[in-house]
Amino acid sequence: MSEKQNKAVLDKGLLDRKALEQGLTEEQAAQSKQQYGTNALAKKETESLWSMFIGAFDDIWIKVLCLALVLKVVLAILGVIVPALGGDNDVIEIISIILAIALATGFSTLSEYRNTSRSEALQEEYNKTYAKVFRNGKLVKVLTSDIVKGDTILIQAGDKVPVDGLVFKGNVKVSQAALNGESRDESKSAADTMEEAESTDYSSAHKVFMGSVVTSGEAYMVATVIGDASELGKINKALTDENEEEERKDTSSLKLEVVAGGIGKLGVSAAAIAGVLQVVLSIMRADEAITPVFVLLLIAEAVMLMASIVIMAVPEGLPMMNSLVQSMNTESMYKKNILVSHKAAFSDSAYMNLLFSDKTGTITEGNLSLVEFVLGDGRIVDHVSHNDFLEAITLNNLAKISEGKAIGSNNMDRALLTYAISKGAPDKVDASKVKEISGFDSEKKCATVELNDGTVYWKGATENIINDVTHYMTEDGSIAEFTSAEKARVEEQMVAQAKRTMKLLSVVKIIGSQKILLAVLSLRDNVRKDAIETVEVLNRAGIQVVMVTGDAEETAVAIAKEAGILKDEKTEVVLTHDELEQLSDDELKKKLPNLRVVSRAKPLDKKRLVTVAQQLDDVCGMTGDGVNDAPALKQADIGFAMGDGTAVAQEAGDVVILNNSLTSIKDCVLNSRTMAKSVGKFLIFQLTVNISTLLMNILAPILGWTEPFSIVQILWINLIMDTLAAMAFGGEPILNRYMNEQPAKRSDNILTGYIKSAIGVSSIFITLGSILILENVGGITTAVMPAGCSNPDLYEKTFMFAFFIYAIIFNSLNTRSERFNLFEHIGENKRFILVMGAIFVLQTVLIQIGGEVFSTTPLTLKALLVSMVLGVLIIPVDMVRKAIMRSNK
Repeated sequence: MSEKQNKAVLDKGLLDRKALEQGLTEEQAAQSKQQYGTNALAKKETESLWSMFIGAFDDIWIKVLCLALVLKVVLAILGVIVPALGGDNDVIEIISIILAIALATGFSTLSEYRNTSRSEALQEEYNKTYAKVFRNGKLVKVLTSDIVKGDTILIQAGDKVPVDGLVFKGNVKVSQAALNGESRDESKSAADTMEEAESTDYSSAHKVFMGSVVTSGEAYMVATVIGDASELGKINKALTDENEEEERKDTSSLKLEVVAGGIGKLGVSAAAIAGVLQVVLSIMRADEAITPVFVLLLIAEAVMLMASIVIMAVPEGLPMMNSLVQSMNTESMYKKNILVSHKAAFSDSAYMNLLFSDKTGTITEGNLSLVEFVLGDGRIVDHVSHNDFLEAITLNNLAKISEGKAIGSNNMDRALLTYAISKGAPDKVDASKVKEISGFDSEKKCATVELNDGTVYWKGATENIINDVTHYMTEDGSIAEFTSAEKARVEEQMVAQAKRTMKLLSVVKIIGSQKILLAVLSLRDNVRKDAIETVEVLNRAGIQVVMVTGDAEETAVAIAKEAGILKDEKTEVVLTHDELEQLSDDELKKKLPNLRVVSRAKPLDKKRLVTVAQQLDDVCGMTGDGVNDAPALKQADIGFAMGDGTAVAQEAGDVVILNNSLTSIKDCVLNSRTMAKSVGKFLIFQLTVNISTLLMNILAPILGWTEPFSIVQILWINLIMDTLAAMAFGGEPILNRYMNEQPAKRSDNILTGYIKSAIGVSSIFITLGSILILENVGGITTAVMPAGCSNPDLYEKTFMFAFFIYAIIFNSLNTRSERFNLFEHIGENKRFILVMGAIFVLQTVLIQIGGEVFSTTPLTLKALLVSMVLGVLIIPVDMVRKAIMRSNK
């Protein structure tokens, strides 16, 4: 870097504008890069596939399975050392648990890797922005990430400021909303010295900040603070820092941990009962002398049995089911413009009962449009197209026309120019008439343009000029006197328009002493067509929608009413930032259940609202697009970042809504609720099998049975209730009726009364049916046994095994729906039909040809049909349960 450039950039003295206007040479840029680095922001270190796989073991269920695996391996080793303690099915069970762990972690890892790759691709595309930089005295386009300290950059209307820097030539207005949430534009002018080079004050008159958007004007700036040292960089660094405080646990994991604890207690209790019964009954029935060695061996066998029962109680398929359902849903979500960054948080959408939503772009379209006009006589018309008016809104405008569209400046200028284009203004208006144009002045609250003939077109706040208006232009373009009666009518209409969420702007033509009101313009950011319906659906789903906006209270209230967020001003609460600030957290907690609108909101208001709501155990969603939204997005249970928002907001969010639509948030909730329903169905299916098996193992020593199932039969049962069932229930259809239900509370047990009753009734039915067969109650087994059967015990066990599996298959139909129609929407889950159909056929074939491998013997047709009929009885039994549950509601 030259001595002059060094002085200009790094000293606090006077600016050397001539040196700065030349920009850096390539050699100077390289030196600056070596000394200070580039403007690239820190990225969260990309997780490798291997580290994602290791991270999958953090899941509570995977940990339980790993403990079960370790326990089983230890017992198997002990069995080798002491053969009397060995179990024939040790190897099978170990392989089964390893497969369950591998499948669960595999699904989870691949899904996360796919979503991370998509998220990175989105960020990569987002970060591919260019800036106009002077290098070697020439203006060139450079990637914003390649800017170095000391670079000279040209910023114009519509540009995003690429770096923190100092304006040294020209004037601009910038919107810093993405950084501080303030909707007003800030004026930035040329500095004479470098005193503010490292200022962090957003209100600085000369300093501009990375992430701001230039709304009007043109200026040259020098990059003084780059990359992670910039204000936006500091926020980004804080969000990508690994040393974060402990995050609030997601609701889905919390609920499944409670289930894990419950199943653990159940397994230990069942194991203890079975172990004690094994020892006591063996001693009571012993034919030999009871010696200490005999007792020790009995105790050792009981311990082995207890360990097996604890392992049997663990639903190996649950983590795989969870991962499978999450993976399938996040895949389908991507096709609906929803990118899931954090699956666990996405699952929490099912329990969300409070959504804090931005207004602009989410509830409204995010674009101002010129919709109505108040004429000087107080009449409202839907179009004005005479030449004076078109000339006024076209020439007194800093937006530009590009490819037939309005770009640059602010959204109000773009709205006016868009209207003018639609009326053919570019062909009717002569831009060479302009002598001087002055952009919007925040002090005078107006913008003006002076023409060569002395005519001035003025636009601004009506209240600033209405007392000076002398004439008005009629609809046909003639001039009429503006009397006090007309003034009163115009003011009355302005009040009415404001209540209709209109932004008002007056356009006046000044010729000498005449001030002619051309029209009071009514501009509007329309409520999205789908937002009204979506708010209604969310409310019906038990989700309280709160609109948080920087708009004035009157506008915010009007839009909230139109969107259906605010329905009853007497009972529902509307707060301004000032009112919110005056409330203590306890006072806010009392108002929160009825809160609907927060106007004039500041960035930290959002995070406070989320924090206080979470203290009430609410599950909160938050939408956001700016850097200022990032802390609230991160704090929320589900952070919905907008697709056109900042990279920092997208990094902080859990879900990226690529099309910015509130309807997509509804889709997230519906898909997440479907996932929760699928997990609940799977729990009913799997825990029914687990508990039935546990009960049979407890009853076996009491009734004097040997092991109810063989090794291979246990493996087959595990295969059905884990891998295959996970696939079957993973494809359950998305039903809109789930949006008519209230969300479960964060503190609610995932094992609801309905789920517990379904598990209990089905488990008892299957266990009693098995006892009925093995004990030959009423001679049922004898009735189906062929005469001269060579192995009655094996035939009896095969008959019981057939009933057990058929009952499980028919129970899967009970499990699919809480309603009496077991076949509703079954065609939408073809995987379920294929899986359960395949199990039914395979079970029948295995019984007939399984032989020694499956410890079965062929059954007669009569025995097969009776086992099926006994199994299908689980359906009417469950129907009775459903009827009782429904009547008790």
